[in-house]
Amino acid sequence: RRSPSGHPTRSAMVAMEVEAASAVDVQALASLSVGGRVNFGLFQQAAVGSTLRVGGRVTELQAGAQVCTITTADGGSVQVAVGDVPLTGLAAGTFVEAVGTKAGEAELRAVGFYTFPGSGEAPAPLERERPPGAPSGGCPFVAEQPSIKADAELWDEAVKLAQLPQLRELFLPIQV
Repeated sequence: RRSPSGHPTRSAMVAMEVEAASAVDVQALASLSVGGRVNFGLFQQAAVGSTLRVGGRVTELQAGAQVCTITTADGGSVQVAVGDVPLTGLAAGTFVEAVGTKAGEAELRAVGFYTFPGSGEAPAPLERERPPGAPSGGCPFVAEQPSIKADAELWDEAVKLAQLPQLRELFLPIQV
């Protein structure tokens, strides 16, 4: 099916399965409207109190801290108040999407963080059984995991594309 503008409708698009880890305050997230994805430039234009989704790398995170810093995909810096969000598995250098409300010019009050495969540093080698026919020896067989890195430039370009009038309808939340 196609929209009046000739683009495929959302119902005609195939859903992608993405393994994502999350740290979310479920009750707080349920109370928010669906926010749009923004980079730092769009974050600054949004009104205080707006629900937003900011993508970037965690650059400052200290154990037990209630605030972390995210360097956005377009190079800006947002202070994120984490409140009651459990930060299990979140580390400096991880690419995240922080969901929350804008609290100031460069401040977000987060209700959740989503991380994606390959969002951190390069993965450590996996120890595996030797494949049949591999020479035996004293050390375990080690296979490198594919080194998939989150691409901040690609993320930023996707955020910008979602703002184009010709594509905007494809990224709007579906009303249920």
